[in-house]
Amino acid sequence: MKMLSPETQTEILSLYFAKKMKIRAIARKLSINRKSVGQVIARRSVILGIRSTTRCSIVDSFKDRILELLKKEPTISAKLIMQRLRDEQYSGGYTVIREWVRAHRIAVSPKREAYLKIDFPPGQTAQVDWGEFGDVFGDGIKIHCFVMVLCYSRLLYIEFTRCEKFEDFVRCHEHAFRYFEGLVPEVIWYDNLPAAVSERIGPLVRFNARFFAYAGHHHFAPHACNKGRGNEKGRVEEGVKYIRLNFWPDRKFKDFTDINGQGGQWRDQTANLREHRNTKQIPRLVFEVEERDRLLKANPEPYDTDEVFSEKIRPDYHIVYDTNQYSVPWTLVGAVVTVRIDADWIRVYYRESFVCRHARCYLKHQKPFTNPEHEKGLIEIKPQGKNAHLTWQIQTLQSYGPSIKRYLECLRYSHRSLKQEVSQLLALATVYTDEKLEEAVAILLKRGSIGVDQVELVLKRTLSQQSTVNPTPLSLPNETLARIPARVDIRRYDELLFPKPKDEAHGTEDKRKEPSLQPDLNGSPD
Repeated sequence: MKMLSPETQTEILSLYFAKKMKIRAIARKLSINRKSVGQVIARRSVILGIRSTTRCSIVDSFKDRILELLKKEPTISAKLIMQRLRDEQYSGGYTVIREWVRAHRIAVSPKREAYLKIDFPPGQTAQVDWGEFGDVFGDGIKIHCFVMVLCYSRLLYIEFTRCEKFEDFVRCHEHAFRYFEGLVPEVIWYDNLPAAVSERIGPLVRFNARFFAYAGHHHFAPHACNKGRGNEKGRVEEGVKYIRLNFWPDRKFKDFTDINGQGGQWRDQTANLREHRNTKQIPRLVFEVEERDRLLKANPEPYDTDEVFSEKIRPDYHIVYDTNQYSVPWTLVGAVVTVRIDADWIRVYYRESFVCRHARCYLKHQKPFTNPEHEKGLIEIKPQGKNAHLTWQIQTLQSYGPSIKRYLECLRYSHRSLKQEVSQLLALATVYTDEKLEEAVAILLKRGSIGVDQVELVLKRTLSQQSTVNPTPLSLPNETLARIPARVDIRRYDELLFPKPKDEAHGTEDKRKEPSLQPDLNGSPD
């Protein structure tokens, strides 16, 4: 039964004893049961709360044992406690133990670790980290964000990429240093990124050798933060969080280029011009006034950020990179080419000479990217047995001119590998054109020598001679300055240091006119 409020009890007593109203009238007026009115009148007092009686529990006789177990092991489960009490003749259920343990368990909270506040002087430190933003366009390519923050001014640099390879990592560094006006901090902190740290055991850190070389190029020192210590790189962690909360929500992008376009605009117009929450200062202004002059100058020589590897061209005249195939001229089959890959292009070189390029595709397992020009002339070649590839290669070379025909005849009687010579000659024709190859072979045959290495030297020498342009002679208005002085034979000065013996001084040679030590400015010194 619901207990009457103290106000209601007081009013009942007042109506009954002061105004002499009957119990039935009081119950009707206050809409209360007559028995409740009678109970209040009978006790002649107001009860402020419900008096509860303490009931004995089956756990009471075991509470000392339970408290002992909880003190010894604060995280012990109620079920395990019940199992222990069963051995001590406990006959109750599990629920009563669980509720009693929940009410009396000592809350064990992990000790909160104290952290020292890290302050960075101007120009000393920057922090770097990646942030992942998922598959934006639904094509299976995850978007990553490179973030670098100058720890003193909080100036922020961001760049979105489609992977986190070493080359992308270094390329973003180059762009960040360029954004900081060609300046670098003394130390850059990293969160044990695979591109920077190869191995770590406790305090022992082994940096990636390639990344160490890059750090030496720009004269900054890398520092690896301790594992699981997000507080050590709080500047860049805060930067990544700020990008997620302020830039990324409710954004629409046309393509990947648009992501970086909008990101750069937001970085310059919002992130670096805002009043920072912690410093209460504007990062761009702090950088210009206090930090810029404290930074170090980066190495002006650009660092090669391309991914480079060599590959032998397969019979299908395609190279393979990241599960995709890209074509090269079919005449390079069997040759070893150099492939250079940047963020947008895949370029192919043969012996340092550019051959072709393809737009880089980040999707996996796509159809081969074949340039029709690369297979031009191949369809006319028909297989002729086991060595069909050598047959069409020789026929192609012979079509270039008579000098190459004669060169191939000479190869037949030499010790050189016919397959290697023919393959490399075709590659040289692809790079330097067949006309220049015919001319180089003709020059080599006149010398009476053969060899594809000699052919390449002639081609390079011819190309360098064509590209060399003699500078225009320097002309000065003053004729005295423009006049070229006569050459002086400095051997005559030896006579001043080493005079001749007297018996030679009266010989026939002393009858000759001694040359003057003063050079004739208008002619020869003699």
